[in-house]
Amino acid sequence: MGFDAIWISPVVDNSPGGYHGYWARNWNEINAYFGSSDDLKALVDSAHSLGIWVMVDVVANHVAPIGTDYS
Repeated sequence: MGFDAIWISPVVDNSPGGYHGYWARNWNEINAYFGSSDDLKALVDSAHSLGIWVMVDVVANHVAPIGTDYS
């Protein structure tokens, strides 16, 4: 196909109904819709073996409404 990179949505755990990974709930867990952390590592390893870069979208300024009081 000629491409040398793929760009995937944020992979962190999301609140239910979160839009494509942009409602981060737990920064230390992988969103179950993406499989496990081992699945993600396997994807990256497979892509790298083919000379393909993997870019993971990270959106630190969008988080879920989790009810934390930051005041």
